[in-house]
Amino acid sequence: MAQANAVPPQLMVTPDRIHEAGVFGIWSLPDRSTPMKARIEDQNSNLVDFYVGEVDRRRWYGFWNHGDIMHTYDFDRHVWRYDIGGFAWDNSELSPDLWFWTSVLRTGNAAAFRFAEALTRHTGEVDVYHLGRFKGLGTRHGVQHWSDSSKQPRVSNAMYRRIFYYLTADERAGDLMRDLVTSDLALEHVEIGRKVPGAQRTPLSAGVIDLSFGTMWCSVASAWLTEWERTGDKKWRERLLNGMDSIGRLKYGWLAGSAPYDLKTGRFMGAGDKISISHLNAVFGALEVNAELLDLLDVPRYRTAWLDYCRWFNASPQEWKAKFDQPFGRRNLKEGHSRLTAYVARETGDRELAIRAWKEFLGGDAGLGLSTGDPRVALKGPAYVRPIVEWPDVSTNAASQWGLAAIENLALIPDALADAAN
Repeated sequence: MAQANAVPPQLMVTPDRIHEAGVFGIWSLPDRSTPMKARIEDQNSNLVDFYVGEVDRRRWYGFWNHGDIMHTYDFDRHVWRYDIGGFAWDNSELSPDLWFWTSVLRTGNAAAFRFAEALTRHTGEVDVYHLGRFKGLGTRHGVQHWSDSSKQPRVSNAMYRRIFYYLTADERAGDLMRDLVTSDLALEHVEIGRKVPGAQRTPLSAGVIDLSFGTMWCSVASAWLTEWERTGDKKWRERLLNGMDSIGRLKYGWLAGSAPYDLKTGRFMGAGDKISISHLNAVFGALEVNAELLDLLDVPRYRTAWLDYCRWFNASPQEWKAKFDQPFGRRNLKEGHSRLTAYVARETGDRELAIRAWKEFLGGDAGLGLSTGDPRVALKGPAYVRPIVEWPDVSTNAASQWGLAAIENLALIPDALADAAN
């Protein structure tokens, strides 16, 4: 009886039935039909098991920490960086929530479900403000869950809760997502660029803020999408359409990175005639929410703007210079962004782009890389407080983006893998 109360039985739809329904964006059932696909599937499974096992091995769960995971591993000390600002608790950085839930959808793994549920409850309750001037925003990762001065919607993101909500009908999770539909209003008085307040910023009129398309707009748009799905209220659909249409009207569309945003109408303004690409803009659920939006809403100019971003983010400097008269700029997380290349390849039927996407993924640039076999190493002896397990080069950023790219590339462009791997 105690066990049943501590771990109550949970009904779960079979992965086959969920996939047949065509919901939750881009994912496919596990496919081990070729040696390379099997390697990718095995690594994703091993990686999920590694994180689930770390909960007990590292004593992660405490009162305020229950459900969260650590951000970066310290191989010199053989511990996660629990004591270094910006590298301790993860607070949903780079979408581990999406990775774990998408893995659950594909496998029905009970241990992974419980792990993802605990993570979702933690990040929704502890890492997000429910009242006060930061209401609706979450806190970037730190040693304490509220210690970083950056308060952002990329942490409170409804994309990290909606799969759990729809699988369980958990009303508390539903309430938390509903609270986020007006979270963009907090950004009128909260400065996300908090370390450099007012640095060379163009003054904006009342009710207008500068909003990035990925880390901010997509995060809040996921709440509007969910509210529209749950209620049928067309005002949220219109708000989504206003944002999509206005981004599509900018000269460089998504490549502009951000633009002045009218809080009342939900429309972006300005010419958008400068390119500003951030390696973070698409790694907080942007691809995942856009895939769903573009299935539901017909906004051709927005679709073009998003596909352009997907095509050009991982392009080579030479290709970029032949296309644009603006600097190539900094790129990072190429491995994780391979799924953007895969998305545009699938949407346009471009075989060469599909092969390029797999090469980006398999290249392991700024990511975790694909191991041969199981890379986990068990360590014990007098040098360690207790027996531990290490995964070489692991970080939650790299693991989350690798896992999402693996799952989505296999769903989008499975037939191109063999050509890319040869």
